[in-house]
Amino acid sequence: MKTFSIRGRFRFARVFSILFVSALIPVNAVAPQHGVAGDELEVWNAMAGVIARENTARPFKLWFFRSDFTAAPFIATAMDDPDREEFCGLSGPDSQAMIAQLKAANASPVLLDSKTAEAAGFRLVREKNPVLRYFALSRVAFNPAGDSAWLSVELNSERGSIARLEKVEGEWKLTSRCAGWYMPR
Repeated sequence: MKTFSIRGRFRFARVFSILFVSALIPVNAVAPQHGVAGDELEVWNAMAGVIARENTARPFKLWFFRSDFTAAPFIATAMDDPDREEFCGLSGPDSQAMIAQLKAANASPVLLDSKTAEAAGFRLVREKNPVLRYFALSRVAFNPAGDSAWLSVELNSERGSIARLEKVEGEWKLTSRCAGWYMPR
């Protein structure tokens, strides 16, 4: 009889823990999609290469494991100047549309494959720890022609910007940065 009561307790504890954990998950949470591919992956790899080249003195070794756009409020503040006629190489209405496209794309986060990160010379990190030097990239917004791309780049929970890349002779190249921010601690 003791065996049955112990099993019953374990069963109850298992069911209770499953219900408890499922109650903690927000109803509107979007599960990340697996893998980034195509032009978006090419843009990510190009940006990872830029980050590696620009930070040789204190290199970033870790890449955050999923797309991330926590900087959206900072970008909105950077765009708030009503006298600004241009933002990130775009007119005011076009830049608003680009930011809206970034927000929409980032509503469905994607996961980075560890093999992809390793091929670019990085390891994946699953936690944003400001002690570790990592970077995070948002999903990518493309122009209608598909030859310009914008994404948010976060460096070590400290600073970031919007990066603009252009496809030149089949390769993505960084052309500018805008909307830089420093994250409050």
